[in-house]
Amino acid sequence: MTSEKIRHLHEHHRSSGFYRLVGRHLGKLFGILVILVPAFLLLKPYLAVYQDGLQLLIHEQLQPLSVFAVFFVSESILGLIPPDLFMLWAKARFPEMPYLMVGALAVTSYLAGIVAYGLGRAMEHLPSIHNYMFKYHAATVEFIRQWGGAFILVAALLPIPYAMASTIAGLIRFPLKTYLLFGLARILRFYIYAAAIFSLV
Repeated sequence: MTSEKIRHLHEHHRSSGFYRLVGRHLGKLFGILVILVPAFLLLKPYLAVYQDGLQLLIHEQLQPLSVFAVFFVSESILGLIPPDLFMLWAKARFPEMPYLMVGALAVTSYLAGIVAYGLGRAMEHLPSIHNYMFKYHAATVEFIRQWGGAFILVAALLPIPYAMASTIAGLIRFPLKTYLLFGLARILRFYIYAAAIFSLV
């Protein structure tokens, strides 16, 4: 990419509000950390009282296959359960290989995003749902149309509902190859967040 193209791309992102969007969600991420870290440090002594019960829940009741199934459904359709909770489960359940499990979660999330993309493509055959998505998620539709792969990259890395972004990418027939390429950042996101979380627990 030439310097002229980079300059035009920078001007486009600046004028269209892309940098503001990234800054807003980086601020959101920072705010979450500012709240969660002190809360965890304050609650840690009290959680120790329930350590046996938590260990029983993690090791006997939350079986890996069930946890991954719930995670896959969440990442495919809703994306309402924060992936960070699953990372904490991986750390507690597999303390000898937490990053290997994080990698498995990351790949699961990436594959679930592809499913979400496929669901978006299928919505063109369901006019009522198709119209609902365009009406109530117009901002995300516009973001992807304006910024393309850059928005997919941001959604993969920052606390933007990735499942919804993937579904809308399919809905507007965003090029699959480009989606798959930029979506790989989802895997990087898991390792970055895991490194931050595991350093605190």
